[in-house]
This record gives sequence, structure tokens and C-alpha cells, in this order.
Amino acid sequence: MTTGIASVPAQLVFVREYLAQFQGNEIVIALIFFCWLMFGGVGTALARGWGNPTPSASPTTLAMLSSLLAVLAVGQVVAIRWLRDLIFLHGVSVGFYSTLGFVGLTLWPYAVLVGFVLPYSLRVARQQTADYPGNRIYMADNAGDVAGGAIFSIGLVFWLTPLQVILAVHLPLLAALFRLQGSMRRRTIAGILVAMLTLGAGVAWERETLPDRNGRRVFYAESRYGRIEVVDNEGEITLFNDGQPGISSQDPALAEELVHFPLAQVAHPRRLLLVSTVGGMMAEVIKYHPEMIDYVELDPLAARLQHEYGLVASIPGLKIIADDARAYLMKTSVAYDAILVNLSEPDTYQVNRFFTAGFFALAKAHLVPGGVLSFAAEGVADYVSPTRQRQLSCLANTAARFFSQVTLMPGQRLIFLCRDGPVRTDIPLLLKAKSIPTAYIQRYFSGDLTDARIRQINALVNTATPLNLDFNPYLMRMAFVGWLVRHGESPLWFGVALALATLFYLTRISRPQWVLLTSGGINIGAEMVAIFTFQVLYGYIYLELGMLVTVFLAGLLPGAWTGGRFGGDRRRALMMADLLLGVLLVLFALLLIFARQALSVPLLYFFGLLISFFCGFQFPLALRVAGDGTVAAARSFSADLLGAAGGVLLVSLMLIPFLGLIGATFCLAGIKMISLVVAGTIDETA
Repeated sequence: MTTGIASVPAQLVFVREYLAQFQGNEIVIALIFFCWLMFGGVGTALARGWGNPTPSASPTTLAMLSSLLAVLAVGQVVAIRWLRDLIFLHGVSVGFYSTLGFVGLTLWPYAVLVGFVLPYSLRVARQQTADYPGNRIYMADNAGDVAGGAIFSIGLVFWLTPLQVILAVHLPLLAALFRLQGSMRRRTIAGILVAMLTLGAGVAWERETLPDRNGRRVFYAESRYGRIEVVDNEGEITLFNDGQPGISSQDPALAEELVHFPLAQVAHPRRLLLVSTVGGMMAEVIKYHPEMIDYVELDPLAARLQHEYGLVASIPGLKIIADDARAYLMKTSVAYDAILVNLSEPDTYQVNRFFTAGFFALAKAHLVPGGVLSFAAEGVADYVSPTRQRQLSCLANTAARFFSQVTLMPGQRLIFLCRDGPVRTDIPLLLKAKSIPTAYIQRYFSGDLTDARIRQINALVNTATPLNLDFNPYLMRMAFVGWLVRHGESPLWFGVALALATLFYLTRISRPQWVLLTSGGINIGAEMVAIFTFQVLYGYIYLELGMLVTVFLAGLLPGAWTGGRFGGDRRRALMMADLLLGVLLVLFALLLIFARQALSVPLLYFFGLLISFFCGFQFPLALRVAGDGTVAAARSFSADLLGAAGGVLLVSLMLIPFLGLIGATFCLAGIKMISLVVAGTIDETA
């Protein structure tokens, strides 16, 4: 049980570390879960040995392996932080296969050992009690997983840094070793002491383990929303969020474009809403003498630091609102003259939610007649690739569904001006009429932005390109494709290799284990659907990730207990559970269709509990049908883990990007219907 208490929070800490190294891309979460589950399955397979497990299991060995887990946890955090810039060039984008390889390289020692310890514990228990039930180990491990996830989500994520979390959650594991019968030998005690020293050293030197930045790190903190760093590079102050540079103190040209291109369109912009900001924006905004400036920043700590380090100047009328911008707009009744979205181009689901039809409709409802919405994408050169054209067309088409005029303005970035009314492109003349001085626009606008250049950019928009929807994020599909294209990669060979390995594995397992394979895939697949649904609706996944993982584990324990006590027809029970899982998934897909923004977090939790309950219910039934021997138990554990590994890739990298959340959920329901047919052919012998 204490292994579970340690492993789930450790996994969540690893997620934060990888996100901080790979700019918060949620696809990395899928790769982490895949590697974790795959290597965990390898570990359980190794624990059963070749044929009958030999040599005999030892409590001393179990204690040493458990101590090694604590050491590896610290080592893995340090490896993630240091190896990224040693293996890859500092600051460069990393391709899909390179990211997968890095995650696998740094994750496998801990994941394999966690997978090994679970069935190895069963072998130790059966040496002391020959008929010790395999389901009891499964339930104890699940209880530890739930406890660890709950402790992390309710308390540790708010109070402790990553290596402090690693220390806190491994202490119960090390303490439990003193109660392990026959394990207290000198080398075991030495192993525990080494683990304690390693955990303590990690906490003492945590700041020194952080990767270097270009400049001097003047502030570091672990916010509940992500990692925040402030770096001073020869007087230029930059705030980093999860390793990605955000607001910087020296970007005057961009600040002028982001402010004056949209505000010049409005005669008297009195009420403004800023979603994020760039350095120097407030100095430009104040030139319009607005009465009210609402600046929405999700993370209160980030907002405080922006003010403290001079990244956001205090100006009359400025109000900083610590909230999610979409959530704020759903609560407020204020109508604005202009809404300026100053976020990076959507390459994560968290950012993408501010570039969808759902957000544009929300923004339109909070603009006065003639008000303007602006947002920006990366600038384009003379050549625009087909993928890039589809991305820009998607953005323009989605905004055009709600605004009569959508004009693309090239500059430092490509700025979209959306309005129900004329959009003028002669920005210097508009500013001159308003007597607003600028340094960059007045000097360089005419040379950089000719009428021909503006027409050329706007002519790129293909009106046939699909819209970007909350639950069918076309831009995220294009971001994934663009990621592969930039690095000359294709997931084809990886997919073919994975499919062949899956087919081979299916020929090596029994039908009950086939059911467990699909249940593992369905449980993690539904979990990924819930995670991405939360990200779409609420946008701060790291804070909620631990709780979502926990609820998708919490139902397994009562489910396994209920299945273990079931005395009826096990084949029919497996079929009924498959049917109910399929029905639950179809109902959730219908909720996504009809409920949309009304889908509450408690409902996501309830969905997770029901899915995990029926998946847990199937485990003891399938285990007893297959035979409850040690080898059969280890194979069942492996089938569950490897099914989950395949499910996380299938859902996160294929179904959600290409079919959307609703299509992905229907596909999961279809997989369970196939499993129902397989369960119906089981010949129960136990």
C-alpha cells in the first residue's frame, strides 16, 4: 500500500518536471503515462520470471527494492532537469520521437521497479501464506494509489516543492519496511539510510538542481498552476511559466502593435479587457486614457510578480483579476470596448481554449456595438506552408462566424482584428488623428506594412477550412501535424510497430486477460478524455490533474472488492460490466454534445468513479477465471498495465486530435462492445 502512496504523487511530480522542460505541452502527459504504464507492465512481467518464478522471493530483497525506489525518485527529477539541455540544444524545439525517447530514457528505472514490486510483493506474501489472494495485493496497491493521489491533490500540491513532495510520500514506504517480517538486516537498514540521505539532499539542494537560464534567476516558486521563474538577463526581466518565457520587460515594438492596431479602431475605448499582457503594454494603453482596464491573470502569484518586477506598470483604472479569463467572462456583465488577447499561438489545449468558437462567442457577448476583439499568431514570411495556411484559415474562419469583419495585420506577430464594423489598416493615420505618439509604428509601419502585403496575407484564408471548436480542436490537430512536419517526422512507423506488438501480444494472452487489456485501456482512455475536457473548460490542468487521476483510481478499490465477493456467473458478470462501461461512455459523449459549458467538475469526478468501479470489478473476476496462480496474477497485472499504455496513446495522439473529444468517447464505447463479444466466448473453468 505504501508503494502506491509514493508512486502516484511521484508520477504527478514527474509530470510537472516534464511539462516544465517541454513548454507545458499536454501531449507530453500522454507520453509520460504511456511510458509509465508500458514500463510498469514490463516490470510486472519480469517479476513473474520465465515460467515459474525463481528464485524464491525474499523480504530483504523487497525492502532493498523499496529503498531503491526513493533513491530513483530523486535521481529521476534531477535527470529530467539536467539531461534535457545536455541531450538537446538549449532552447530548441524537440520533435515527437526525441521527446518520447527522452521521457522513456529518464522514466524507465522508476516505472519498471514500481511494476516489479507489486507482483513481487505477492510472491513474498505467498511464501508466508500459501493461499494469499492476488486480488488483495491489487486492492492494497489501489488503496495506496488513491491515498497518495488524494494527499497530493488536497495538500502537497499547494504547500511543497517537487523534491519536498518526493520526500514526504516516500517516508511512509521507508517506515513500513521496519514492519516487514524478516527484512531487518544490516544491509536493509543501510539501504533505508541511503534512501533517507538521498531524499534529504534533494530537498536541501533543490534550487541548485533547476536547469540554467540565460541570465540570473532572481525568483523561483512552485505555484499550484505551474513553475514560475523570474530571470534577469543584463537588465531584461523575463517571467517563465513552466519553462516557457512569458512576459518580458523589453518588447516595445510588439507592445505598440498589440495595443494600437485594435484600439485605433475604436473612437473612445473606455473599458478594456486584457487577457495576459506583454512588457510595455500598459504604457501604450494609458495613451487612450481609458476609464477601466481589467487585466485577467489566472495565477495570483504570477500577477504579483509582474507588478513587483515592473513587468506590468500601475496605471489609473487598472484592476488585476486573478481568475481564468473564460470563467471571468461567464460571470461578469461588463461590456467592453475592446478585448485584447495577448497569448501565444495555441500549441497547447490550455491556450487553445482562447481561440475556439466557444471563446469567440463569449467575447462577442461582452463587446459593445462596434467593439473590437484582437488576438495574435506567429508572424509569417513570404512562403506559407499548407499546414500553416490551414492554421491561419481556421483561426480566421472561426472568428468570422461571430464577427462581420476579420482582418489579418502582419507585423512582429500576425494580429487578427475582429469587429462588427469596418476595420481600417491605415494605423498611422488613425493614431495621428487621435494625437497618440508612437516610436515604432510611426517610423516603420509604412515600410513594413504595405497595402499589397496586407492583401496578400488576407488572401491566404481558405473559407473551406474547418472551425476550431472546444470539443473538436482542429488547431490542436494542426499543431500536432505541424510539430511532426517541422522535424521531418511521421508517427506512421511508431504506430505500425505498436500495432504489430499489440497483435503479437493478443495472441499470447487468454480471453479473460484480453478483457482486462481493454479495461485498462478504457479506464486510462476515459481518464484522458476527462483530463482534456477539464482543460478545455477550465484551463489549469496541473492543479486538477492529481484529483482526476485519483478519482479514476478510487473506484477500482470498491469495484475489486465487489468483484472479489461475487459468487455468481463470472462470464455474465464480465459481459454486464462491459455493457455498462459502453453505456457510460455513450452517455458521457451525449453530455459533451448537449451540456458543453454546463459540464461541472463534480460530474467529471462521478464519471471517473463509475468507469473505474466497473473496470475494478472485472479484475478479480477475470483473475479467477484465468486461475489465481502467481504467474496468472502477474500476467493479469501486465495485461491491465499494457492495455492502459496502449489506451493512453490511442486516445491522446489519435482519437482526440483527429476525432475530437466526442468522437474519441464513442470510439472507446465501441472498443468495450468488442470486449463484450470476447467476454461472451470465455469458457469459465474456475
